[in-house]
Amino acid sequence: MVPKKSVGYGGYPECWAELPGCGEFTERAVKEWLDAGGRRLDSANMYLNEKSVGKAIKASSVPRSDIFITSKVGPVYALGYNETLNQFKQILANLQTDYVDLLLIHWPSALPPYPPTTDPFCRRNSPTYDEKKCRLSTWEAMLVIFKSGAAKAIGVSNYENSHIQEIIDAKKPLPSVNQCHFNPYGGSSQMDKVNFCKAHDIVYLGYSPLGIPDWHKFPKPMEPTPLRDPAVLEVAAAHKRSAAEVILAWEWSLGIPVNPRCMNATHMTQNLNIYDIVITKDESDKIMSCHQDTCLEDPDYYECFKTSSPYR
Repeated sequence: MVPKKSVGYGGYPECWAELPGCGEFTERAVKEWLDAGGRRLDSANMYLNEKSVGKAIKASSVPRSDIFITSKVGPVYALGYNETLNQFKQILANLQTDYVDLLLIHWPSALPPYPPTTDPFCRRNSPTYDEKKCRLSTWEAMLVIFKSGAAKAIGVSNYENSHIQEIIDAKKPLPSVNQCHFNPYGGSSQMDKVNFCKAHDIVYLGYSPLGIPDWHKFPKPMEPTPLRDPAVLEVAAAHKRSAAEVILAWEWSLGIPVNPRCMNATHMTQNLNIYDIVITKDESDKIMSCHQDTCLEDPDYYECFKTSSPYR
């Protein structure tokens, strides 16, 4: 989905893709983020904005060595050994860099319409198709990229514990990161995954830390966005800070770094200045007790992963 140009920069829903009506927004947002002091950027080939990210970095006075760039391969692009290597070459070209700081497998399997692949284990509707072997073949390519030094670290995204266990069982080096959603309506339900990652020295990196208020409204009994949840607002009032700041501080108190998406310079600055907020255990428990989004209530989102929105 691409909003009309009339939505404008900073309007909702936000648009980041290099498509008519919003292609210039990414460059401006990256510039404002770097100007505010932000140094970590999260991108992916399926976001269709890597060229804009690369342009903004090149135009910045911030040294490349000071910027931490994350990108991802798949899942609307084919998974598989050669496909991963080829995608990575294009990612570097798009970003105008000779390395990324973190490269992730975006999804544990390909999403419709299932692009063609040369990897026999990744070919759907083929007798050789094997989803587990496809993941491991893709991971082998990631290891080659890491060993080349062109990715300083490698990891996965949206992986369940069972998917990581496949790598453990294959006796392969483990991901450094598992990037998955984490917010008040997807927090306590994610703790099994968080704890599994901690047990294996894998960083759990949270995306959509505020939910996705411009793209997704949570169904009842939740509020449309966790930014309006009574528990969050109560903690925010106690600290005299915004709901967004308190949510980010809560996630940080759990040892979870996050990727807040933003096209508002004021909000960017606020997102960078939450480390003085001390969330107590009682406050954390209060937020953690928020109703959780599940397949039963929200079958087309999060837990079921039935949608392929490029904004996750």
